[in-house]
Order: sequence, then structure tokens, then C-alpha cells
Amino acid sequence: MAHRVAELLEPHIERQGFELVWIECKRSSKGGFLRLSIDRPGGGITLDELESVSRVLDGMLDVYDPLEGSYVLEVSSPGVDRPLSRLGDFEASRGQRVRIYVRAPRGGQKTFLGPLAAVSPEAIEIDDEFSRQRQRVEFSEIKAANREYEFE
Repeated sequence: MAHRVAELLEPHIERQGFELVWIECKRSSKGGFLRLSIDRPGGGITLDELESVSRVLDGMLDVYDPLEGSYVLEVSSPGVDRPLSRLGDFEASRGQRVRIYVRAPRGGQKTFLGPLAAVSPEAIEIDDEFSRQRQRVEFSEIKAANREYEFE
């Protein structure tokens, strides 16, 4: 269902100069919710822009009605620890500090943290602060990933 809704809404989001970061659809006996996280390419969406996009998407959903029953629409920014899920997300984060969680431990380690050194269609390379080595991680191994910021 999330994929179908993403295909419907993504062109409208992009037309307004933003990108769909992630989407989540949940149904329950009490209704459901549709959560969208959007951002400006390169980061930096404002609250007014989120509100404007939310109104447009709400109207689109009323017209196309892709979800059965009632639901709540939530539109937000991805926040400072933006999740990385697509190849383009990783490419845009090259040189930035990221945290990578892998599905199965590698040498007893399930988390890698450090600058994202390289990105290819198959894998990323991270200069891991824990092992103090460059680690190659296949995309199929990645459970979750996000940017990490240090605040001074």
C-alpha cells in the first residue's frame, strides 16, 4: 500500500521542489495513518513549506482516495538524523558522518559510525570509528542507516 501511495504522491512532492524521504502506512481497527517524511534536496525544509505540501497532498488523497477507511495524514521533515535508504541518499551523504546498523554482526560488531568514504551501487565504505578501519558494507547487509550530527 505504501508503494502505491508513494507512486501517486511523489510526482506532486517533486513538482513543489521537495523529495519524499520515506513513507509509512498502517491500518488498524480504529482507522489508520499515513506518515510522510519530505525534505528539500540537500536538506532544509521549513514548517510553512511542510504545511503547504501537507494541504496539497491532503487534497490529492481526497481526490484519488487510495486508502480505504479513515486515516490521519502526517507530513514531517526527516530531522537532523535523516534516515538513508536510497542510493541517492548515500551519495548525498558522502564525506558526512553516518551510523550504519547491519542485520548480522560482523566481527561482533553490528553498528558502524564514521565518515562515509565511498558509495557504489552495491556497497558503501565507511571509516569506522569503533574498529578504526575502513569497512565495506553491502547494501543487502544494511538494516538501517542515518546521518549523525555532532552538536558543540
